[in-house]
Amino acid sequence: MIRTGLIGLVTAALLGIGAAPAAPANGADQKSDRVTDDHARTVTLITGDRVRVSGAGKPRADVERAAGREGVRFSSYRIDGHQYVVPEDARHLVREGRVDRRLFDVTALMKAEHDDRATELPLTVDGTERRVPTAKLASFWKSLRGTDSTVGAAGGGDFEADSSPSARMGVTRALTVRHLGRDGAPAADAETMVIGLNVPVREFLHDEDGTADLRLPPGRYMLVSDIVDRNADWHRIVRPLLDLTRDTRITADARTTEPVTTTVARKGARPAAVDVGIERRFGDSVFSVSLGSTTFGRLYTAQQGPSVADGEMTSGLSSTWGVPGPAGDFKNTPYSYHLLNTKHGGFFTGFARTVHDAELARVDAAHNTQTAERRGVKGFFGMAPGFAAVSGTMLPFDLPARVTHYLDTRDTQWSGAFGEQITGADGFPVYATAMGSDYRAYRAGERTTERWNAAVFAPFLFRPDHAGRDGDRMWAGVPLFTDQDDHRAGSLTDSASVKLYRDGKLVGESDGGQLNAQVPPGKAGFRIESTADRRSLFRLSNQVKSVWTFTSDTTGEAAPLPLWVVRYFPRVDLYNNPVGGKNIALPLSAEPHPGAGTGQVSTLRISVSTDQGDSWRQVPVVRDKAGKSRAMVPRPSGAKSISLRAQLTDSRGNTLEQTTMNALRTDRTAPPAPPAPPTSPRECISAPETPHKSSSGFRILSSARNACGTPTTFWLMRYDAGRSEWHSVTENVIPAGGTASAEWLCKGSGTHTYRAVQFDPNMMFNKPSPVVSITC
Repeated sequence: MIRTGLIGLVTAALLGIGAAPAAPANGADQKSDRVTDDHARTVTLITGDRVRVSGAGKPRADVERAAGREGVRFSSYRIDGHQYVVPEDARHLVREGRVDRRLFDVTALMKAEHDDRATELPLTVDGTERRVPTAKLASFWKSLRGTDSTVGAAGGGDFEADSSPSARMGVTRALTVRHLGRDGAPAADAETMVIGLNVPVREFLHDEDGTADLRLPPGRYMLVSDIVDRNADWHRIVRPLLDLTRDTRITADARTTEPVTTTVARKGARPAAVDVGIERRFGDSVFSVSLGSTTFGRLYTAQQGPSVADGEMTSGLSSTWGVPGPAGDFKNTPYSYHLLNTKHGGFFTGFARTVHDAELARVDAAHNTQTAERRGVKGFFGMAPGFAAVSGTMLPFDLPARVTHYLDTRDTQWSGAFGEQITGADGFPVYATAMGSDYRAYRAGERTTERWNAAVFAPFLFRPDHAGRDGDRMWAGVPLFTDQDDHRAGSLTDSASVKLYRDGKLVGESDGGQLNAQVPPGKAGFRIESTADRRSLFRLSNQVKSVWTFTSDTTGEAAPLPLWVVRYFPRVDLYNNPVGGKNIALPLSAEPHPGAGTGQVSTLRISVSTDQGDSWRQVPVVRDKAGKSRAMVPRPSGAKSISLRAQLTDSRGNTLEQTTMNALRTDRTAPPAPPAPPTSPRECISAPETPHKSSSGFRILSSARNACGTPTTFWLMRYDAGRSEWHSVTENVIPAGGTASAEWLCKGSGTHTYRAVQFDPNMMFNKPSPVVSITC
C-alpha cells in the first residue's frame, strides 16, 4: 500500500493591491509591480502550467496550460485553506513519491512568494538544490518525466512540512479501498482521497495492485476516488459520507460510472473548459474538490453510498464554450457560452443536457483597449446556492473586441473577469491590467449589453475598507485605475507609493499600493498621498496622484476614512477616443467613501492640461435638472491628450486633489503601443513548412530550420475534431543552426487538419505553419 503525504492544515492569506484589510497586519505593504483583480496572483507550476488565483474568501483558479499541454486535465481541490492544482501527468509521479505534492499547493507557493514576482522555482533534485528559471519549467518537466529523479520543494520553512496525524492516533479502524477499472480488473492508475470531516485526516490511498488500506481514527469522512483507464477515460466516484465506526472495505468500481455530456445546439460551438466540482460542508468547514478538462468526451462520474442533507453538499458542473478557430485556442471567438448545473446533497451519476439559446441570457459585450496591439482575455465564473465555481478559463481576444456571451439562468449568478495582457520577460502573458465584476443573475431570454476597459481610468471607492482607522492603526489602499463601468481593477505600474502625514509630519510610507501605519493617539490633521506611474506600460491614465486631507481621532473600532474620488464618464469609442466635435462632454461624479462621514460637496473645480501638466486651465462645471454634473472641455488643436485635475472640498473640511495625466487621447487615433520590448528568443525561430503530402501520397511532410544558438523543438500536429484538441503526432529536436524534417503516414481514409509548430529553446514562444486540411 502506498500512502502519500498529508495536506497542510495552515491557512494562507492572499494579498493584493485591491484594498487594505479591515484589520491590517504589520508589513503588509504591496509591491508596485503586482496587478490584481480582487487579490489576484499567478503561480507557475513545476510543469510550466500557470494558475491564476483571484477572489477573496473563496478564491477561484483558472489554468493556463503551457505550450504543447493544451489537452491536459487538472484535479483541483481546496481543503483547510490550501488550493491544490494537480495536472493528470503528475499524478503517478506524486503517488510514487518522485514529485513532492506540495509543488502543486498553490497557496503554499504564494505564501513562499513563488508567484508572479518570482523568476525561478527552488527545487531539490535527487537531494541537490537546484533553481529552475520559470521560463524553463515546461522543458524541465518534460525532461524529468523520462528519468527516475526525485524532486522536492526547496526553501526550508517556506513550505509547511507534510505530517501524518492519523499515524499518531490511538484507537483506529481499517479502511480498505479496492479500485476496479472499466474492464473489472484491478486499476493501477487510481487513487482515493480520504477527507476527514470531523477528524484532521487528509490522505491519498493507492497501490499498484488496485487495493490500498490504512488505519484511521473513527470519524466521518468523504471519499473521492479517481480511476483513469487504458483509454484515458477519467472516472470520478464520490462517497459523500463514510461513518467509519468499524473496519470497512470499499470498492470504487469504474463500471458504476456514467458519461458526463453537454451539447450546445449552436453549430460550431465546442467546449473550451469543463469542470466537475464539489463543495462539501461540515460544521464551519468547507471542502472543495474539482476536476478540470477541455472536453466532455472522456469524463465519467458516479455517487457511491447515500446522499446527505442538501445543505451539507452541492456538486456543480460548469463549462465554457466557443469557436476553437484554426489554431484550436478559441482566440477571437465571436461568441461564448457559460453553463452551470448543480446537484444538492450528492454527486452526479453521469449527466446529460442539451442547451438552446432560448433558455439562456444574451450579453453583447464590448472590450475597449488602452494600448494598441494588445491581447485581452475574458471569462465568467458561476455561482449557485451552495456552490461557487473555483476554476474556469479565460478566452483570448485581439483588442478591441466585441463578443456575444450566452449565460445560464435559473438560480445561477455570474461574475465577469477581464484582463489586458502583455508579454513578460520570460515569454509568458502577463496581466497589465485586470478587472472584475460583482455577481449578478440573468433571466432566460434577457438581452443586455456591457462594456469593459473604458476610459477615464480613475480611483474608485466601492467598499468601506479601502482606507480606515482602528484605534491608532491607519491604512489606505485605494484602487486607482477603475474603468467607467465600475469594474474593480488593478494595474501593473513602474512605481507606486503611499505616504501618510500627521500634522505635516511623515508618519508612514510604502513603496506600493497599500499602506499600514501606527499613528500617535488623539485628534490631528492627516494627509494621504497616493501616486502611481505606469508610463512604460500605458498611454492612458499613466500617472495618477490623489491627495486627501482630513481630521481623525482615535477610534474604538474600525471606521472608514472620510475620502472622496472624482470619476469621469465621457463617450468613447473602442479605442478610448472621446466621441464628439469641437467640445468634449465630460460627465462626472464626486463619490464619497462608503460609510464615512464626509459631509456635502462645498466646492468642485475641474482643470485641464494639454501640455503634460506644464499649465492648467479651469473649465466650467454645470449641473443639469437631474442634479448630474458635467464639464465641457474644448478639443485642443494639435495636442494629443488631455490631463485632468479635480479639486474638492466638503462641508466638514475634507479635501481632495486628484490628478490624472493623459486621461484621454484627443488625436482620434488608437493609443500607441509602449516602446518595443527587448529582443526575445522568438526572433530566432521561423514558421515551419506547411504540411503537405509526399509525391507518392503515402506520407505527410514538413520541415523547419533553427536559427537559434541552442536546440529547438519541432512538432507536426493533427487536430482531433471529436475532442476539440490539437495533438502532436511527431516530435523532433532541431540542433542549433540545423534543419529537421517531420513525416507521418498518410493512411486510412478521410480528411484531417494539420499544422507544424517550432518552439524556441525554452518552449515559451512558438511559430506555427499555416493550417491545412489533407485527405488520405
